[in-house]
Amino acid sequence: MTAMRIATLSTSVLAAIAVGVGAPPATSAKSSAPSHCRASFDSAVEDYRQTTFDKDAGGFNALLHPDVTAIFADGSTLLGKEATAGFIDGFFTDPEWTQTLDVLVTEVEGCRSGFVLFDSVYTPSPTTDGVPLAIGVTFTFESGEWLVLHNQDSDGPVS
Repeated sequence: MTAMRIATLSTSVLAAIAVGVGAPPATSAKSSAPSHCRASFDSAVEDYRQTTFDKDAGGFNALLHPDVTAIFADGSTLLGKEATAGFIDGFFTDPEWTQTLDVLVTEVEGCRSGFVLFDSVYTPSPTTDGVPLAIGVTFTFESGEWLVLHNQDSDGPVS
């Protein structure tokens, strides 16, 4: 990926690349998940947040499903784990950016799928204004672990 492409994409950062500080995972009004699935989902969301905060590309990329799709607020897309992980590898090397992730809603359906909605602010550098984003991340439960299947950024903030 060219530096220009990375710079363009990083101004409308994914959820897949999001986090920093924020509220702990919220619970939804409805959940059909057994307690062990709910607990492991909440743990996966926290792993997503923490690996992003730490800019731990290896840890973050381990959370990605092979068929992950990432869509940025500007409509740019990354298809598959190889493309998404490649972006993350480069993006996480930049020490300047910060990201907040406030968990607004989580929903878990059995041990099959889970969703988290984040209200986020991505700040490219300490001298630039933050970009508000609404970020939705869908996980799937496969082979005993929650994996990120879809990340979608939208212009925020969540209202």
